[in-house]
Amino acid sequence: MNWNKYYRIKLTDQDVINGRHRKVVGGRWKELGKLQWKFMVDQGLQPGHMLLDVGCGSLRGGLHFIRYLNEGHYCGMDLNRSLIKAGKTEVANSGLLKKRPRLLTEDQFRFDRFNQKFDWALAVSVFTHLPINVIQRCLINIERSLKKRGKFYATFFESGDRFNLDPIPRWNKIVTHFDQDPYHYHVSVFKHMIEGLDLRFTYIGDWGHPRNQKMICFEKRK
Repeated sequence: MNWNKYYRIKLTDQDVINGRHRKVVGGRWKELGKLQWKFMVDQGLQPGHMLLDVGCGSLRGGLHFIRYLNEGHYCGMDLNRSLIKAGKTEVANSGLLKKRPRLLTEDQFRFDRFNQKFDWALAVSVFTHLPINVIQRCLINIERSLKKRGKFYATFFESGDRFNLDPIPRWNKIVTHFDQDPYHYHVSVFKHMIEGLDLRFTYIGDWGHPRNQKMICFEKRK
């Protein structure tokens, strides 16, 4: 499912040594990594919880979660093999191998490959690059992988007008689109996508993201 431009990123060992893996995921490595961790802890994430990091990339946020969570409680998944490999290097260089994070390359959101139900899940800067049907695949599979009352937080670029087809200028020359990457969505789209699923939707909105990505939450009801 080669729908995402990040699928095509290929990093050499020298690229990782030079830190390119930190730039290709959007940069602002330290700032955005700490932001993700702080947000989830503020929501109630505890060291004993099981966390699924959807689109974990090279572990910009993942390193913070791995350090915080109990051994074996972090699971990260990304479609790009080079970024997962770079993430493993980050884990080793940070002295976190003893925490036994589980990292998988996967492009169809088959979360059941972890053989694990999750208390929490997070997807930062993932829905911003996905068309609707791919997002819905993610939501169908996340519903099957969350524990009762488990929560899945995801960021997106918000469109103010549901029927506006025009591009929307964003931060630092970023422009989002109705039907091409990077995407923006009206919040009602997400409510529609979970109709019939055992998920409850909550709009959170601002959470401090420097590029003004908004936050939403899907909670497993039963």
